[in-house]
Amino acid sequence: MDGSHPASITDNVTTPPTLKSLRSALALPAREILEGAMRAADAAGSELWVVGGALRDCAAGRAVRDVDVAIASRDPGAAERLARSVAVQVPGAWEVTAEPRFGTASVVGEATHLEIATLRTEGYERPGALPEVHLGASIEADLERRDFTVNAVALAVAGPRSGQLLDPFGGLDDLAARRLRALHARSFAHDATRLWRGARYAAALDLRPEPDTARWIAEGARWLRPISGARLRAEFERTAAQRRVARTLRLLDEWGVLHGVHDQWGVPEASRMALRHRPGPHDSGLLLAVLLAALPDRNAIAARLNAPRTAREAVEAAARLLALPDATPEHLEGVEGVPRVARRAAGWLDPGRQPGLQRALRRWERTRTPLDAGALQRLGVPPGPELGSWLRRLRRERYLGTLGSAASARRLVRDELAREAPEGDEGPR
Repeated sequence: MDGSHPASITDNVTTPPTLKSLRSALALPAREILEGAMRAADAAGSELWVVGGALRDCAAGRAVRDVDVAIASRDPGAAERLARSVAVQVPGAWEVTAEPRFGTASVVGEATHLEIATLRTEGYERPGALPEVHLGASIEADLERRDFTVNAVALAVAGPRSGQLLDPFGGLDDLAARRLRALHARSFAHDATRLWRGARYAAALDLRPEPDTARWIAEGARWLRPISGARLRAEFERTAAQRRVARTLRLLDEWGVLHGVHDQWGVPEASRMALRHRPGPHDSGLLLAVLLAALPDRNAIAARLNAPRTAREAVEAAARLLALPDATPEHLEGVEGVPRVARRAAGWLDPGRQPGLQRALRRWERTRTPLDAGALQRLGVPPGPELGSWLRRLRRERYLGTLGSAASARRLVRDELAREAPEGDEGPR
């Protein structure tokens, strides 16, 4: 989990976290939920560890909003029981979810959430597969399965080892030196979504991959092929939700991760410029439209990400806005009613032309025909295609300023119908 949105480290000093410093770093809702978990673990006689991002950010002197903990147990239901106990103890509206096959659970509130995992080891049958989980591991074995050294840190907060800090791979030293270090050479083959997480950590914490990790990253994009679209979309949404979106995307592009997702995906210059002074977080649908609207293969990339229908429609709508040659009614009709997110994305991508085109579009959308279908039929226009043609024509004339009042519209219709009528048939008046 990287929902705490860590800011960059301002110097090369980190302080090993303690329970006291962690409490001080936690935002109030996160502190309350962690203390609830500690009480529940103590009551159950369970060993509980804070792991990963909360300790990383505490060591860097940053505020922490969310917490990951790990409980020692062989029981796949232990995490859910702890989660439900926390939800009962801590005041507030909490949603509890659980995945017993992985021994995990979550407690989610409005301002924070707690992720609970059972200490475990993992095995991967093939690249891209979900892990086979074996519960009942030691904390030391559990840390070995993690993605990067800066996340392979644990602090005991309940049980006989309470207060003990574990950093077996030198993650705090790497954090101080601004190094991104994967734990082993098969890390990305086991789980290629770690490439996305690595880019987020590198962008947020000003980390640079050390040489071995840089080589594994360069070789790792091929392992994205078997990753499901749902998992890729989840990583994209987490990327959109952080504060250094543009820098993260630059790294994903440079590392070949986007190309690994789809061989025609890169970040075009217009998208880079659009995001340059808009660090994030961003709505994921808006970010997708900004990244894809200018690309020929946008539909295929959106499908690879398993993007929802509304997001794909926004991408296409933004592309149509960017393709508008002018603000004539014939062209504005094709983009009428496009969603707001598409308009915003197109405005970011083409700040020179889009403001004027979109002002014209809004005026077109406000323009109404001076005569409705009933009025036209009373003047003698038959229902069907001719009626639709008149409605469109009158609206266009009003938009262009060549037709003002309903009276002038009636005169125009009567005159044209009279010219078209057979001799001696003046039609209705």
